[in-house]
Formats: sequence, structure tokens, C-alpha cells
Amino acid sequence: MTGEYRLTVPRDFLCPITREIMEDPVVLIEDGRSYELYAIERWLRDNNSSPMTNKPLTDRRYIPNFNLKNAIEEFCAQQELVSATNRFLSFNIHYGRIPTEWEEKPMLKIRISLLGGSNVGKTTLARYLQYGEKANFVHLRSTSTIGPDLIFFYLDQLYEDRYVIIIQLTDIPGMERYESCCDNHFRSCHGALLITDSTDIDTLERIELYWYEQLHTKGKEHVETTLVCNKIDLFEENCDDTYRSIYLERAEHFSSSHSMTICHVSALRGDNIQVMFKQLILRILQNKTLLKQITTNNDLIYDTSSTKKDKIQKTSTIQLLNSRASRQIDIGRNSPINCCKYF
Repeated sequence: MTGEYRLTVPRDFLCPITREIMEDPVVLIEDGRSYELYAIERWLRDNNSSPMTNKPLTDRRYIPNFNLKNAIEEFCAQQELVSATNRFLSFNIHYGRIPTEWEEKPMLKIRISLLGGSNVGKTTLARYLQYGEKANFVHLRSTSTIGPDLIFFYLDQLYEDRYVIIIQLTDIPGMERYESCCDNHFRSCHGALLITDSTDIDTLERIELYWYEQLHTKGKEHVETTLVCNKIDLFEENCDDTYRSIYLERAEHFSSSHSMTICHVSALRGDNIQVMFKQLILRILQNKTLLKQITTNNDLIYDTSSTKKDKIQKTSTIQLLNSRASRQIDIGRNSPINCCKYF
């Protein structure tokens, strides 16, 4: 996703003899230079000159350089943090049980909601994230979502080299008669994907007039959002230039008006699905207000005693919710005549 960032090692931190970062620097009194302790001891056993100037030494004494040692330790700590960040940025999203060796580590749960009307592809999108390219071979009975469906994932890299990141993905019902049961998910989510069917501009209007307003009114103040234009495969194949221009202009206007990321995806083909989720997860973790909420109250799951073993079994392992798993929606509107809906 991003190039690795590394700190440049200051020259003063390198021993002139070993050319490596010093762990126990000492100052040779006569030449005033700092060296690694074991390196200068070895040098002085075989030489009576300065390693830097090659001039004869009249004073072979050396003293610890505590200021330099403290500066090197601080630099190494920063370097380790940068390395941990680089490792984390290479994460992938996995569906299933977390590795056994991670079960005793502290966990952070990120809640992401899929918002949008019926038949915009929310369930297909969640299914692709679960099964990847195999999603098209998973045939499950397709029905309308009648209650919030929960699917759990985990990231395969530790955050800050210690936290296991759990992703709770909530598929919110799109049918109006079930919308009242979703208020709690508006209030608790840290991120939301506002999903539209790019071949049906009415679904974008519904995002503007209902879903975003509900999230803005009932959700967290700093919730991270992404406008998702789904079904770009059908959009590219079946929609004419006039419709495309109208839809894209309106989608871009809505997203820019609310400083919202916009992402064009195909839940059926899997176009941009992983990238979209990765970007949203990183924005949530970079949002200081949301990160504070995640790491406090009940969002930080951490076992502190053996008496909580039963609790760990419930919270430290990804829950495999197969009541619905994922369902294939009907997107068979492949006729150029019936594909695109205008005002």
C-alpha cells in the first residue's frame, strides 16, 4: 500500500571502528571521539594510536558517554516503532480464527457498518471479503437481510507490535421496514461504507437523504465514511455516457461536500474491495478520537487473570457466524434498457 519509511542513522551514532550503531559508547579522552567499548578495548590491545587520527596516544583512558548512549537508545526505540508501522501497513484482512499464539494478546475491535438500500450489493461485498475469488463458487440461498448480520475478521499484522485488530463488519438491512432495528449500529460504528448501486441513481439519492443523515445524527461525531459506488462492471457495460456523467458528477459532489472518500468497486468481481477496506481501517486507526474510543471502555479486550478463561474464549477468537454467512444477490439487470434508472 505504501513505501517503507526508515530513519536515517546519524553518523555520530556509528562506531568509527565497527561502523555499526553503538550500544555502549565511550569517549577516548585524548582524541575526544566516541567508540564502542569492546571495539576500542580491542584496538588498544594491539595499537597505541588513535583510530581516527592515527597519532600516538599519551593517554589511553576512556570514559562512558552517557548522553550519546541515551540518544542512541531513543533513536533505536523510534526505529523499532517505524519498523512495526511498516510491518503493520502490509496487513491483509482474514476471515476465520486468529492464530493460536495471538489468543492471549490484547485486542482492539473496530466496528464497520455497511449502509445502503436493498440490492446495492452489501452482502455480496461482505462475501467477497470473506471468501475472495472463491466467493463466486460459494452458492448460498439469497434472501433479503432482515436484521443486522455480523461477520468478524482479523488483520494478519499486529498494531503497534502488540494489539490484535478485530474487524466487526455489520451488514445493515436495506429494506425500510427493518431500518428501526439499526439505531444501535449507527451509534457504535467507527467506520461506515455508504454503498450505492452505480446503475441506479435512486440508491445514491437514498444515501444522501436517509443513510448519511441517520449516520450523522445518530453515529459517532468523528466516524470515518467512504462512499462506495458498487457494480462498476454493469456500470461500464450497460450504462450510456449521459447516465455515467450524471451519476459520477452527483457522486463526486456528494463525497466532496462531506470530505468523504469515494471508491468505485465491483463486489461481484472483487475490484478494489481489499484496498477500500484497508484505507478505511487505516483512517480509523489514524483518527485520534476514534482510536481513544476503541482503546477504552469495552473496546479493549485484554485478559488479566486465568479466571477470565471463558471470556477469552468468547472474545479473543474470531466468531464464525454462519447463520447467514453471505448471500448472493440478484444483480442480473444486464439489459442496457433496464439497467440505469434516472430521476
